Formats: sequence, C-alpha cells, structure tokens
Amino acid sequence: MTLPVWPSDLPDPIGEGFKLVRGESRRRSQGDQGPPRMRRGISKAVDQVQLTLVVDHNERARFERFYVEETAEGALPFLMPDWSRNGDYLTTADGTFLTDASGNRLTIAATWACLFGDQLPSYAAIGAHWQLGFIVTVLP
Repeated sequence: MTLPVWPSDLPDPIGEGFKLVRGESRRRSQGDQGPPRMRRGISKAVDQVQLTLVVDHNERARFERFYVEETAEGALPFLMPDWSRNGDYLTTADGTFLTDASGNRLTIAATWACLFGDQLPSYAAIGAHWQLGFIVTVLP
C-alpha cells in the first residue's frame, strides 16, 4: 500500500503555529527518598506536532479532500515534510555550506510518516482566509 503524501500545493505552517513535543520513552520510579530513578521504558516513543496553516478557500478545499478522501477522515497514515529540518542547507562545523560537484548547496530532505492526532483539524476565519490548526502524531 502506498501512503498518501501531504499536498505540495498547500502552504507551509506558520512559524508561531509549529510546535514539536517529544514523546516520553522513559520509565520513572520514585523511591521513598532521594531523586527519582529513570530508565528506558519503551524503545520507540511517538512525537506530537502542532501545526497551524493560513489557507485560502481553494487551499482549504484541497486540505479537506486530502483529509476526507486520501486519509479516510484521518484514519490512514500519510507522509509529510518535517518542517523543522526539510529544506535546510547542510553546513560544516564552521558554517561553510556543503555543495555537490557542480557547486549546488546540499539540502536536507526530511519526511515524517504521520497520523492525524487527537486534535482534529479546526478552522478559524481570518479575513478572506482560514487559520487551519491540527496535531499530527509522528510514527516511529
């Protein structure tokens, strides 16, 4: 089965609306005294990413088609760019850009496998546009 891919014709999330929360994979044991003991609990934790996009009416319709039809109303996993790293230039420790043989800067191509999270898509009108907000769960 091929996973649906996040529509490239939708805008990137706005900076203030992007929040990545790491999943908890530690197990905590509290003794009678002293600090708690921490150890690894599970091998893979899931991260939660909060996203906010500003879309026009056409982009909202495209998102709705992706959500309803391509991901079966959020039930199917999909591929999405990792906006925290995707498209960044690779550099050396001193900040020099890494390039290929032709002198083109090398960029990071980072993708997540996701599911829509507990906060399903919501819309708020802002003038002639919509503020679209939702949370995705990044699969390990």
